Amino acid sequence: MSTIDEAELKAMLARAGLPHSPEQLRELLPGAEIFQRMLARVNEPLPREAEPALIFDVEQK
Repeated sequence: MSTIDEAELKAMLARAGLPHSPEQLRELLPGAEIFQRMLARVNEPLPREAEPALIFDVEQK
């Protein structure tokens, strides 16, 4: 997985219409890298065993 660089983060903020200073950009960069890794993990397919339908019980006890 590649890490995000300042130019890419700057472009993303510009597309989103979020104004920022160079200092803010440098402060946001470590958090943006963490967020990018989290997004990659969230978008990974889950194993079949993690599907909630496999543990659903229709019977009311």
